[in-house]
Amino acid sequence: MDDSPYLRIVKTIDQSPLGAPKAGGSFSQAFIAYLKLIYSPEEANLVQHLRMPAKFTTVEEVAAASGQDRGEVQKVFNDLARRNCILKMGDMCSLPTIPTLLNIHQFYPEKRPEDLEAIRLYKEFFIKEGYYKYYESSEKGTPVMRVVPVERTIEHGQQVLKGEEALRLIDDLPGDQLALVPCPCRTRTEKLGERECKEKNPVGACIMIGLPAVHFESIGLGKKVSREQAKGYLLEMQDLGLVATTENYKDPNHMIICLCCECCCSQTRGRTRWDNPNALAPSNFVPQANEDCVLCGTCVDRCFFGALSLDEKAGRAVANPEKCLGCGLCTITCPQEALKLQRVDRSLIYETAKELFKKIALENRGAA
Repeated sequence: MDDSPYLRIVKTIDQSPLGAPKAGGSFSQAFIAYLKLIYSPEEANLVQHLRMPAKFTTVEEVAAASGQDRGEVQKVFNDLARRNCILKMGDMCSLPTIPTLLNIHQFYPEKRPEDLEAIRLYKEFFIKEGYYKYYESSEKGTPVMRVVPVERTIEHGQQVLKGEEALRLIDDLPGDQLALVPCPCRTRTEKLGERECKEKNPVGACIMIGLPAVHFESIGLGKKVSREQAKGYLLEMQDLGLVATTENYKDPNHMIICLCCECCCSQTRGRTRWDNPNALAPSNFVPQANEDCVLCGTCVDRCFFGALSLDEKAGRAVANPEKCLGCGLCTITCPQEALKLQRVDRSLIYETAKELFKKIALENRGAA
């Protein structure tokens, strides 16, 4: 098989801020094998002419570059878009975003023929070869995603800035495109029969926003919801103990709100299972207990980051700010309502996606 189209696809992916998976200084062979699961040789011959979002190539341009009939290219790309393997808006096409590309098989709840092989290869390039470090943060530790608490967990009177609180984040969205899409991380471990949180959490969904919501709904993988339904779902999942995360910028044009567990999710596992303390940016809040604390330990059991302990001398629970991400999950189930989030400015939130990913790209290329 001629691997040159796949190599060209990998090189295009490597131009994105996160780069492409590598091993020993070369492109990961496991990742190239993974691309072969997604694209047949005939499809790869066309896909190699696409770029990463948000740069689009027309069907006409791909037909000219490949020397193939425009109608045939259109037919192939329509099928790839339906399978979530490219982004396509009318005649404008691009490769998927990296989070979509790495999870293509896992947005589908049913187990399909190639899913287990896709998982095996994912474990090789993402976990064993360490691509998770680049998926979660830059070389210098700038996180891609951040934790967003819900307002009910914040002590009354605390300053809350734009984009810092989850329900307000949904309210401030410029449009009303919202969709619940099956969580690929818990779907992956569910298919393997290795999901540790099976008794606590559903596989559940991510909240897709804007164009990703429209895309996933159009291919039958997203359930359109209203703002109120999205907020209700977020609160329901937080009550179960899932941490809300989103992209690490303030601009309301977000793409996703993830609802993360400790054992399956690609972002939180950097903190809970792997060696990346910069996997998530903490919120600018830390829980503090008041004199009503009875040292019951409910909050300690609730925190899967191991950030809380009981201080017998102080007579209350205390949080380690180095471990605490300020999600507020510990405050919800406090039987004494003695624990609330207090503002502690400790985390930089970038203004826009462009600013964030420019910073990450520069740091990954050694230019900053």
